[in-house]
Amino acid sequence: MIDKLQQLLDEYRENETKFTYAHYLDPDNAFALKTGLVGCFYLNQAYHAEKRQAIAQVLALYDRYWGTKLHYGYFNGDPNKLYPYQDININEKVSIITSMMGNDLNFYWSNVDNLEFVPEYFISAYSRVEWHEELHRGLGYLQIYLPIRELESFGIDKLVEFISQISEILQPIHGFFGLGILHAHEYYDYQYLEYELAHQFLGLDISNIESDLRFRDGFKCINWLTVLSDELIRDKLGSLAELKQQNHDEAITFYPYTGGVVIRAGEVPQLGDVSHNPYPQHYVNVNALLKAARSPEIGSLGFGSINGEVRFNNRSSKEWQSRFDDVIATDIAIIDESADEGVGRQDDKTKAIRHSVNTGELCRHSGLYSATINGKLEYRELASGYIVAPFRDNETGNIYREVTWQLLRRDDGGEVFTK
Repeated sequence: MIDKLQQLLDEYRENETKFTYAHYLDPDNAFALKTGLVGCFYLNQAYHAEKRQAIAQVLALYDRYWGTKLHYGYFNGDPNKLYPYQDININEKVSIITSMMGNDLNFYWSNVDNLEFVPEYFISAYSRVEWHEELHRGLGYLQIYLPIRELESFGIDKLVEFISQISEILQPIHGFFGLGILHAHEYYDYQYLEYELAHQFLGLDISNIESDLRFRDGFKCINWLTVLSDELIRDKLGSLAELKQQNHDEAITFYPYTGGVVIRAGEVPQLGDVSHNPYPQHYVNVNALLKAARSPEIGSLGFGSINGEVRFNNRSSKEWQSRFDDVIATDIAIIDESADEGVGRQDDKTKAIRHSVNTGELCRHSGLYSATINGKLEYRELASGYIVAPFRDNETGNIYREVTWQLLRRDDGGEVFTK
């Protein structure tokens, strides 16, 4: 595990300039956009007393480990006046949360003193009053940020235990924890940059309105850790025992807690860099395993363009949510619901033939392709209407003129299989 963690940290540092943007107000010390560890837990009826108490308990838990990192924020949903975090001790904070049973709850605490800047340490919770949630059906949620270095300093196993503990306390419908884009309070200012990063690093979570009522129908997307309630598993996936039976990927680990399970996709999180590892195997396998419990749709991950820049819209957001779907999963037995009782078969897509193109041929579909060249899996973005050029190995300088490229993802969202 140490070697894989070091590989991840090295990869992160090598690419850090690609997903870290300094803020013009303080370019030496503050960020407009950054990547780190993101977790979010989606809550039904968070206006109830026991849910508010659970939220307070999680704040106290975060405070135990990283309270000294938190500096400013607000408790009353008003970002126009920030309060020093340490001016109110944790017992008082717990008391304030539990006293807000009949009201909206909206707190935000982070390590920055200006909400224009992106925090690395952050905890926030949001829950509307009962009548509002029951009428409009939006979810409550609790969200946390941590810098990636906590994988090393706090420890991977302790972080998994921490997420499991939060899940048992909150009893969320579902949730996740892994690598993602960290936002400033005004999160929509840099969505055009998020769109680019989301297509360069497929392992990153992209967030928008976490209270989206569509998340009542299933989880948004898998990540390194995916949290599912027992109820969601029962309704969409059968049972935890069936999930375990379908899974034969030894790197997928299940951490049951009272009320649900945390599912871990591999030893460490993955960036999903499209230049060399766009589809991490364990992410693909977890996605195939849990896909039936995913929300059928999500809202747009971006707001409308204000100056012609490209942002997420409804179509591209759905494509992002489904980005691991067209990659054939390994070590997963997909159960055919229409088959005879107790009989399983591989998904038809595992028998289908992918679109392919050879060197020297005209490419018909723009998108991401892969090929095994000299025993190594290579990836290339190809554009329709162009002749596929020979492949040049940047490390050895060797040129390969007879290569067959298999289509993994189409830019137009079309089918990657010929069948």
